[in-house]
This record gives sequence, structure tokens and C-alpha cells, in this order.
Amino acid sequence: MPHHNFSLLISPPKVDEETAADRLYGGGCDDALFSVSGGVYEVDFDWEATSLKQAVLTAIRDVERSGIGARVVRVVPDDLVNANTIAERSGKTRQAVRLWILGERGQGFPAPGAMVGKSPVWSWAAVAAWLRRRGVIEPAVVEDAVVLAEINRGLERGVAVAI
Repeated sequence: MPHHNFSLLISPPKVDEETAADRLYGGGCDDALFSVSGGVYEVDFDWEATSLKQAVLTAIRDVERSGIGARVVRVVPDDLVNANTIAERSGKTRQAVRLWILGERGQGFPAPGAMVGKSPVWSWAAVAAWLRRRGVIEPAVVEDAVVLAEINRGLERGVAVAI
């Protein structure tokens, strides 16, 4: 069975950090790593599951049922990416990504979905689909990108996604 690596960003627990770690461990997240950095609460997973979707949704269920009083707010890796992250995820250079964005190495690169400060960000699902059509990445990368984008949209709207 394949391994899936991802993190869940959670709201601040209603219990202290030691109790949260204990309850997560006892609530099915016994092989996850709970951490806090700069006020951001995160639970890191490396889980075996038949699919990324099954792994993430099971992890969300286990975290939210653990009794720590936190809810999952986001799954990482995130769908929103900048040019540097596109380069990292595609295994290509930042220069190659810049040329894609400018349309100098293939037409139809997805338009940015937003601006963060003065930097454009794209949907990784849209970029991954574009890269797949050009043979740069494998189909599974696109499938996983779409799954994570779907789950994060559901989390933003407070809508549960079925396993």
C-alpha cells in the first residue's frame, strides 16, 4: 500500500499542548507528529492508504474526534503555489517556470488565481494538469493535486468530503 505524506493545519486546541498530543496519539493519530510553531498548530502524517483522499479524510476524522477541541482548517501541501513552488514540485528550474508563465515555452499556462502581496499565485491543480498535458509530470500528481484542492475547498466552506 502506498505511503502518503501530508500535514493538517488545525485551529488552536481547547486543551494544553501536552494533553492535545496525548489525545491525538490515543485517538488514532499514534504515528503522527503534533507540533506548534509561531502559533500554527500542525499534525504531520506519513500514512499508508489505498489513496491520498482516504488517508487525508481518515486523518481529518481522527483529529476532529480526538477530543482536543480543534478543527482542521487546511491540508498541506496547499493548492496555492508561487513560481518557486511550481519549480520545486515539477522538478524544473525557476527559469523554466518563468518561461512557461511568459508563454515562451508552451502556450496556455494557467492564469494566476490571486496575488499575495505583489506575487502571483496559481492553483497547483490547474498547473499540474497543464504540466501533465506536456508530459512533465505523472497522472498521479494531477490526481493528488485535485483531491487536495477539493478537500481544502470543502474545509473552507465547512463541508465534509466523504471517504
